[in-house]
Amino acid sequence: MKIPKRVLVIEDSTMLIRPVCRMVEEVGFEAVPVMSLAELEQQLASEARFSAAVADYCLPDAPSGEALPPLFRAGIPTIVLTAHNDQQTRDDILSMPVVDYIPKDSPSALDYLMRMLKRIDRNPQIKVLVVDDSHTTRSLLRDYLRRHLYQVLEAVDAEEALQILREHSDVSLVLADYGMPGMDGAQMTSAIRRLYTHTRLAIVGISVQQDKTMTPRFLKAGADDYLQKPFTFEEFTCRITRNIEFVENLMTLEHLAHADPLTGLSNRRHLFEQVQKIRGAYGIAIIDIDHFKQINDGFGHDVGDVVIQHLADRLREHFPRAIVARFGGEEFVVLMKRDAAHPLAQRLEELRQEVEREEVDSHKGTVRYTISIGMAAATAPDIRELLRLADERLYKAKQNGRNRVCAS
Repeated sequence: MKIPKRVLVIEDSTMLIRPVCRMVEEVGFEAVPVMSLAELEQQLASEARFSAAVADYCLPDAPSGEALPPLFRAGIPTIVLTAHNDQQTRDDILSMPVVDYIPKDSPSALDYLMRMLKRIDRNPQIKVLVVDDSHTTRSLLRDYLRRHLYQVLEAVDAEEALQILREHSDVSLVLADYGMPGMDGAQMTSAIRRLYTHTRLAIVGISVQQDKTMTPRFLKAGADDYLQKPFTFEEFTCRITRNIEFVENLMTLEHLAHADPLTGLSNRRHLFEQVQKIRGAYGIAIIDIDHFKQINDGFGHDVGDVVIQHLADRLREHFPRAIVARFGGEEFVVLMKRDAAHPLAQRLEELRQEVEREEVDSHKGTVRYTISIGMAAATAPDIRELLRLADERLYKAKQNGRNRVCAS
């Protein structure tokens, strides 16, 4: 069961609670306003589930952070807002398992709050690998990371870390201690960089050594950042968040360069890049929506876009491990390695039949459409020649009445 994306906004100031609730909802959560410890206890006693809490440190009936322990007991990730920015209050808050704390008098307080809420929403899907031969250090880093809901993997040395990365290719961040037996952290960083670029994975070097060469040693080996032990929870949080967001931004830019903006499928350029990596026998198909101009003329281009997106979704379902691209307009290309158990021609016919049966809902009513498909197959020929052959067969499919697959 999916946990509802509700956020408790615990604040006794009416001047602040309204803008905070509004901003919480703008980033995709449902805001639940609470103005006292008594109201909080009522919410926690209810059947409602909460993804996070934004909690004022001082409430009329909880002047010294008494509202926080019930949130921790309920397992709710909590960001603390406070008007008290003295060292003692700061230390008291950070001694608790909070996600973060934010001084209210900071000009960017609300912007930073929204940034942290987005992280709470995204972090459960993000894997972080901690590599350190010290059990104590791994436990500390694990605790810090789990406060932010990251998935945490652990390794005691470089060899184990590299094996984990082979098994978990979706790790986004590696925390690499320098002083490990065998391969040190900088050497391990170099080894990781031979497998993953900066656009896929960030590496943060960590060391207790008071050595001025340690930072450049890690950075030249391919690390993105460096932390000197001992470090505070605040510094750790800021560095980790910055590096995770850096990787996400690079991956977003890479996706935008490779993806068709309407469907999210590969674009023409990315198709030609990907085909260079394929070895052995494969098949290619060109799929075209029949009478697409009539759909645009009769229903409008916005409905035409809905039809294109519908076909893109069906292509993803039928060809989950193939390269699927929007080639332009209403034309798509599927490129798939040979599969004797479920050949491309059979999959294409199943796709054609499903599209013919379905109705597409739009604001101008339901739309039905069909597709014509041309297919060709060979063993590692020139991709342009194979596309030419598939295009000829697509033309034959249209000549023979449309709504069919032509594979020969």
